[in-house]
Amino acid sequence: MRRLVWTIAVLAVLWGIWWLLATTALETGLNKWLEQRRSAGWQADVSAVQLGGFPGRFDLGMDKLALKSPRTGHGFSADALRITALSYWPGNLAVHFPQTAVDISTPDVAFALTAPDARAALRLHPSPALQLDHLNAVSGPWQLDLQQGNLLNAQGFAGDLRQGGTAEVYRITLDIAQLVPGGMVRRALSLPLDWPLTFDTAVADATVTFDAPLDRHTLNQPAPSPREIEIQRIALSWGPVKINLAGQIQLDASGTPEGQLDLLIENWRAALELAENAGLLGADMRPQAEVMLNALANLGGDPARLDLKLRFVEGRAFLGPIPIGPAPRLFQR
Repeated sequence: MRRLVWTIAVLAVLWGIWWLLATTALETGLNKWLEQRRSAGWQADVSAVQLGGFPGRFDLGMDKLALKSPRTGHGFSADALRITALSYWPGNLAVHFPQTAVDISTPDVAFALTAPDARAALRLHPSPALQLDHLNAVSGPWQLDLQQGNLLNAQGFAGDLRQGGTAEVYRITLDIAQLVPGGMVRRALSLPLDWPLTFDTAVADATVTFDAPLDRHTLNQPAPSPREIEIQRIALSWGPVKINLAGQIQLDASGTPEGQLDLLIENWRAALELAENAGLLGADMRPQAEVMLNALANLGGDPARLDLKLRFVEGRAFLGPIPIGPAPRLFQR
C-alpha cells in the first residue's frame, strides 16, 4: 500500500512539473509568435495573458487582443479571448468568445460580431504538420453589425468542417437557426411590411477538395485553394421564396469552374424582385430577365417554379442551353 501511495505521489509531482514546463513553453511560444508577426509588419497586441487549468487542461486567457495582417488587410480584435486545451494533447482545443463584440475587418468592410455563448472546438492530428482533423463552431443567439446598423442576427449557429477520406477533402455543414436579416437589409430589399422576419430554413452541406491539406503552414503561406466542390444541399427559405442548390464543379488554378449546379427556385418572381431591389439586377435588365425566366419556368410545367441547370463549360456559363457569359472566377489568390 505504501509503495502505491509513493508511486501516485511521484506521478503527481512529475505531472505537475510537466504541466509547469508546458505552460511556460506555451507562454514563451505565444510571445515569440506575436513578436514574429510584429517583425513581419502585423499588428499583434495583447495587453495581458493568464494561464491556468491545472491539472487536466491548459487555459490561456488573453485581454485586449488585436491582430491584423498587412498582406491581406484582414484583422481581428476582442476585449478577451479564452483558449482551453487538454493537457495530454494541446492539439485538441476550444476557443471561447467574449461577452462583448468581436471586431472583424477586411479591406472593404468592418463587422462587429456579438456571440456571447459562441465556442469553437479544434482538433489537430498529432503530427509535425498539425493537419486539421475537424473544426466545430456552435453558438446561441448572435448578431452581426455594420457601422450602418444590424446586418444579421439569429437564435443559433452550428457549423462543422471535418476531414474526409483523404487529407485534402473536407465535409462542411452549416445550420443557422431563425436567421433574421437586419433592418438595413429589409430596407435595401424594399420588403413589404408583411414579409416574414425570419428565415424558415438556412442550411448547407457540401464537400470541398483542396489542392493541399489544411495545416499549420496555412498560417504563413497562401491558403489552400478549392479544386472540387460537391454541394449536397444548400437550402434557403424566406417567406414565399424557397431556393435549393446542389451539384458538382471542378476549379482550375485560376478559380474558373467546370461542371453543373442544379438550382430550384420556388416563387421566382418574388426572388427576382428581391434581386432587383438589392442591386443584383439592373432595372433595365429586369424585363429581359423576366421574359427568359418565364419561358424556362413554363418548360418545367409550373410557372411559379424554376428548375435550372447552371453549367460551366470551357470558361463559359450557361443557363440550361442559353449562354449567359464568361464563367466567374470563384476563388482568386
